[in-house]
Amino acid sequence: MNISSYIYGTSFYHKLDVRAKLIFTLLYAVVTFFMSSYTGLAAVFFIPLLIMLIAVGGKETIHCYSRLLPLFLIMCFFIPLQERTGTPLWVIRGFTVATREGLWTVLRIISRLGSVSGILMLLLLTQRNEEIIKGLRAFHLPYNAALASSMILRFIPYLGTLFAEIRSSMSLRLKEGKRGYPILPSITALIIAAVKMVPETAAALEERGFGREKMKSVHMKRPRYYFVQCLLCIIIPLSLLFLR
Repeated sequence: MNISSYIYGTSFYHKLDVRAKLIFTLLYAVVTFFMSSYTGLAAVFFIPLLIMLIAVGGKETIHCYSRLLPLFLIMCFFIPLQERTGTPLWVIRGFTVATREGLWTVLRIISRLGSVSGILMLLLLTQRNEEIIKGLRAFHLPYNAALASSMILRFIPYLGTLFAEIRSSMSLRLKEGKRGYPILPSITALIIAAVKMVPETAAALEERGFGREKMKSVHMKRPRYYFVQCLLCIIIPLSLLFLR
């Protein structure tokens, strides 16, 4: 709750109203799962990446997507081994290692995961936490639900960063000449760190009114071209359905 991944900027995506961003994020994530063609999967994957490059720059974009790279590599290694029915592409001594259908499954999963993760990261990088809560409240979402949703969106990326730091610090303890470190101790340390944060997170929630029976309704001013922004944020994701 006390950690924000917001990066100051003056890009067009920073200037969008938070309600328009929330509409765009939700619709884009839903549309992603309707894509079943090469063109559609490529489009939904690269659009958030390109917007992030424009909004926050290459360094932050690489930093965000590098967190997903290990997961992508694991998928590329294991999923083709499970999908061995269909047209063989790689056969070793009569054993089918990879098929066309297996690679297509990998591509589809990576594209969907990358696009959903990218559009969520884009929201977190270009909008402050309190504004996201206000935006959710403006759609008449209960305050507790809005606050919890905002906390989850912030907490998960933080855990990813913390896990990477734990892995790096543990790798430094290895003797010279050895590489890597068992993943189980890193996961254990991450769980302990997350549990230790529970009191701080609970205190932050209470300070923001979590659990109160009555909360004031939120009235946000509509900026110039507000309806145009919302309309574009609806049309753009829906237009991608023509590529499916």
